[in-house]
Amino acid sequence: MAGIAAAALFSPIWPSLCPAAFADGVIFPGARPLGAGGAMRAMATGDAGPQLNPSGISLLRTYQVEGDYQYGRTAGSNDARVSVVDSTSEINLGGALDYTYHRESEGGTQSAHVLGLSLSFPFADKVFIGGSAKYVHLTTPATLTTPSQTTQGFTVDAGLTVRPVRQISVAAVGYNLNDLGIAWLPRGVGGGIAVVPTPMVLILFDTVYEKAYRDPSRDSATYYLGGAEFSFSSAGAVRAGGGFDGVTRNGYLTAGISALSADIGAIDLGLRQDVSGSAKTTIIGVSARLFVTTM
Repeated sequence: MAGIAAAALFSPIWPSLCPAAFADGVIFPGARPLGAGGAMRAMATGDAGPQLNPSGISLLRTYQVEGDYQYGRTAGSNDARVSVVDSTSEINLGGALDYTYHRESEGGTQSAHVLGLSLSFPFADKVFIGGSAKYVHLTTPATLTTPSQTTQGFTVDAGLTVRPVRQISVAAVGYNLNDLGIAWLPRGVGGGIAVVPTPMVLILFDTVYEKAYRDPSRDSATYYLGGAEFSFSSAGAVRAGGGFDGVTRNGYLTAGISALSADIGAIDLGLRQDVSGSAKTTIIGVSARLFVTTM
């Protein structure tokens, strides 16, 4: 149980013109990363692996079932997600199966279903590679000039994490490399660094560069994200962070908290609030994690 508790605690915490044009991992990173600004790519353990960087699944040995819900006030969006993540094999091969449902009501009802399968593998406990295959089914609302449209197909993410020493991890990841032309799931690249100066403190910095849609003034958007977590032994953690949203061009602050039981699981809360720019966004996330004991 001590190993499960450590995995849980040191699993990191880390709209304007087009409110739906966020990268999947940026708009719905999960409650824990949300509380630390969304910056988790260099330590993307648990469900954050298939969400932000699939290579991170093998960073820690853990088997957990997770359910997430997120509400976004500006776009009237609701996102629900369930996942099973297992990295307890003898060779530390990691895998995840996940499903996400998205629905937003601004400008008509848009809904999406995403089913994902992820794998990760470590080399000498220093280099970790991973990939995710995703099936996407998106229905967009009708407008005055176009009928309702349905887009479906497969796309992939690919990630790399390098951990030269136990206290530092560096990551790079590509999102939706097979571009389906969906603003909600744009093609993009990201990177990050995670630093653990003490066993109780985790510091994260990320950046994401993605394709922008439906904005004639530009063809790309860049995010800057950062956050930190302070853990309280095996009882829980608090998080804080902030960043710059490349799509809305708003600055924001985030906060989060977790309550942990090493024998059962954890409850996580995360909040993002824009503090600059127009059409300020509020995002609230909650997740429940169940730890599964393996023989």
